[in-house]
Amino acid sequence: MKGNISRWLILLLALVCVAQAAAAFDVKTETVNPASGALEPGQQVNARYVLTYDMDDHDLNDESFELSTALQNPVWDINVYRGGVEIPIKKTGYYPVLSEFEIDYGDADVELRVELRGMVPSTGSNKVLITKIEHLRGDDVKDTHSVTRDVVTAAQIGGSLTAQQQRLKDLKADMDEKAADGVDVTAVQAEYNAASQALTSAASAGPSQAASYIATAKKDIDEGIALLDKVWAEKAVADTGAAIESLDGMITYFVENRSMNSDPQVVAIMTKRESAVQFYSQAQDNLNAENYPLARSKAGDGLNKANEALTDANALRERIGEGFGIGGDFLLYIGVGVVIVLVVAGIVLYRKRSGWDELG
Repeated sequence: MKGNISRWLILLLALVCVAQAAAAFDVKTETVNPASGALEPGQQVNARYVLTYDMDDHDLNDESFELSTALQNPVWDINVYRGGVEIPIKKTGYYPVLSEFEIDYGDADVELRVELRGMVPSTGSNKVLITKIEHLRGDDVKDTHSVTRDVVTAAQIGGSLTAQQQRLKDLKADMDEKAADGVDVTAVQAEYNAASQALTSAASAGPSQAASYIATAKKDIDEGIALLDKVWAEKAVADTGAAIESLDGMITYFVENRSMNSDPQVVAIMTKRESAVQFYSQAQDNLNAENYPLARSKAGDGLNKANEALTDANALRERIGEGFGIGGDFLLYIGVGVVIVLVVAGIVLYRKRSGWDELG
């Protein structure tokens, strides 16, 4: 008995869910003109909707659609289509209501077509409600669809334009500073040029179009700043790598040319070199991870350590001069000396033998 009751409860819940799903509406098509971007006060807006729906015949509460808009002077054109037949419904005002009597024809193949024309208010907030469609059962809202758009004024555009122009000016100054330090800013320059062109266009456009240009410029400036951060870090890491490479050349000279690999001064230089390499490796890892500030910081630490070692290496080379070492060029000089000795000995021996021949 308890099992049967449970099955009936499950069935009833399923039926309730089906009834609720059937009562919802779907937006088959939606067209708003202007289609995108911010709006400006006094601008004309048109919105068109095609809705499909099924009424719940099993519920005792009346069902209705409530429409609303914040556009000024709204004009509504509403039609119900069933079986290809158009049934016009006249409505006016900001909050028209479609009763169950007007929209329920007991036919599953029903469409509700709504067209709205209105004007963006001259005063109000920075957003405006274009349309709001609510399906109600009694006093309960069962489903809602709404469209809201941003509104911009000439005063707002002026402030935004000034702010982005200042950001572009700051980017240019930063670019010039980094370029003077040898950073390749070619890619950053392209973003700067695009942003500059967009802001120039915004200065002579109406509020809604200007807002679009300013948004484009802001995106270009953001990308330019990010690119400059990247190429700056790449230059810092490359500088550290070049310093380590120069240091390696000095260490090679001491070890191979002067056989000073055990000299305490050379050992100290090599120790600083290893520290520089560790910082350099960390800088490369952070560069690959796109943590550009940390990459520059580690590259700076590595460059300082490499330059410190290079200073020590140059000072040591100046102290020891370019004298002979035990290996490298020293062996070459020994070889040349041996050849000279052999040549001289050969000449002496030749003269002695020539003398003997004359006496003979």
